Amino acid sequence: MKINKSNHVLVIIISLILLLAGCRASGGESQRPAPATLAPGLPPIDTALPPTSPPAPTLTSTPSPTETPTITPTFSPQTLVFLPGEPLRIGYLLWETNPIGLDSKRGIEIAIQDFGGELFGHSIELVGYDDECNELAGQRGAQLLALDDTVVGILGTTCSSSALRAVPIVSDAGKIILSPSTTNPDFTAADSHSPGFFRTAPNDISQVNAVAQYAIAQLGRQRIASIYTANSKTQQASSDRLCQAVTGLGGECVLQRAIESGTTYLDPAINAILASGADVVHLMLGNPKDAAAIISQLKQTPGLENIAIFVWEALNSPEFLSQAGEDAVGVFAATTAYDFDHGTEAYQTFLAAYREKYGLDPPSDFHAFGYDAASLLLRAIATVSVQDPDGTLRVDPLAVRDALYRRSGLPGLTGLLSCSPLGDCAGIVGGRIYQFTNGDPGTFKPGPASSLSSNPSQVWP
Repeated sequence: MKINKSNHVLVIIISLILLLAGCRASGGESQRPAPATLAPGLPPIDTALPPTSPPAPTLTSTPSPTETPTITPTFSPQTLVFLPGEPLRIGYLLWETNPIGLDSKRGIEIAIQDFGGELFGHSIELVGYDDECNELAGQRGAQLLALDDTVVGILGTTCSSSALRAVPIVSDAGKIILSPSTTNPDFTAADSHSPGFFRTAPNDISQVNAVAQYAIAQLGRQRIASIYTANSKTQQASSDRLCQAVTGLGGECVLQRAIESGTTYLDPAINAILASGADVVHLMLGNPKDAAAIISQLKQTPGLENIAIFVWEALNSPEFLSQAGEDAVGVFAATTAYDFDHGTEAYQTFLAAYREKYGLDPPSDFHAFGYDAASLLLRAIATVSVQDPDGTLRVDPLAVRDALYRRSGLPGLTGLLSCSPLGDCAGIVGGRIYQFTNGDPGTFKPGPASSLSSNPSQVWP
């Protein structure tokens, strides 16, 4: 008998369908793995990302930071995976051999301690390098930490100079770098901000704004000359911002000039200031000896005897007075406001912990900025961490970045911390103007004008 081939194929297909249906009926429903759940973090924690039981994450790119939270976690290719028992590491780039960097690190250590020292059973470890307050050391440390798959984010740098190369490296790697003391305005300026950079330190734009406001509104001066150290990118950037502030208030930046540190031939710089017609000179120099030499010559040059002289906060020190002596009298010192309420219960509790842990009082106020930086980072990590049923922890550094951009109103030791779209998270905003009243370095004691012992004495605001 002749068999129709098409009918034969049809029979085979129907048989297979019936066979598969029978297997499913006898085997029951297939078992799906339990979904990953969001880490709840430690209270109080972000409410922008409430704990849920989302579908299994997919490997997609994390969108640019927005104000709209992502409820269902998505993992970028930068996602870090920590198996059960493996530590989660926080990196640091701090000037450990300097009191400011060491103080910041101690504040970070106490913040980790207060956080509980772990997240979902994964211990939190602090690892890092001395940034030495220079570009090369910052670059070396950043390269090592950015490539380390156990490091979620980095706290640092101490100095703006060491951040110059470190920040782009970390940001380009998809991680964040959050500084307790990098203050240069360029790092959070619209035309130069790296998306991975944040800071709890105040922005030095407040300092240069204070110079412009005081010189123009209080002293009635209009023409400003800015002198900075040659080959210092951070000082040149701050000089540029000063000129922008001056022109924004209707004044004129008549001169920007770099001088070599250590030079004793200052005639060209002095003559340039005189020729510019400046009635204010601002010295953004790192070496107190250089500043003292210029000030002495300014005061001896006919036509410049009455020029108003400002120095930046790096020169607001006993060392500057020891170099300038009586020539410092009358000189104005501009500073960024770092003062915060030391009398709060939270700060006093922290201070007691600091003394118990290290057996001494803090050498600066930067422990508080370090503590706040670590607190911001740890809470952001807790917000976006996803734990698998077996204890594996997944953390996407790009999601951590996104959580920081959406942070608003976190109570910190230095004030309420809210991160701007350009990475400024400080709870303190403002500048101060002081004036030296004595050239004796032994009298150095910045304070209010109401105190006869203040030197320099605060004259604004």
